[in-house]
Amino acid sequence: MDTITVDGVTYNEIEFRQYKNAHDNTATMKELLNGVRYKVRDFFSELEWQDGQATVTKSEVNELLESIGCDALRSTFRATVNITAYVMDYEAANEDDATICIADDISLDIGTGTIEISNLEVDEVEDEN
Repeated sequence: MDTITVDGVTYNEIEFRQYKNAHDNTATMKELLNGVRYKVRDFFSELEWQDGQATVTKSEVNELLESIGCDALRSTFRATVNITAYVMDYEAANEDDATICIADDISLDIGTGTIEISNLEVDEVEDEN
């Protein structure tokens, strides 16, 4: 097997490939880091500074973050949602019980947010039999 000597260290072919890959990866990371440094520096140098302070919007920060490969800052949102639901095969003793129980049993899940039901009306309860 061939050997290669670099800076007084002798490597076999496999070791040299590992050395070269590590060296190439380090060089690539340095290039990426320098690119990030310049983008961040340019971002701040282009701001309008007054008395050592500048105002930056969230969208401007998100543009910078995305340009350097980072996830954007997230926001929380509020919405009013109208839902029409049809409940079938719900067992109850009578229409009044069905109306009350259906209203009590309905729940919503959104996963990451919070849902507050401010108005829930049960209309048109009919006997299916």
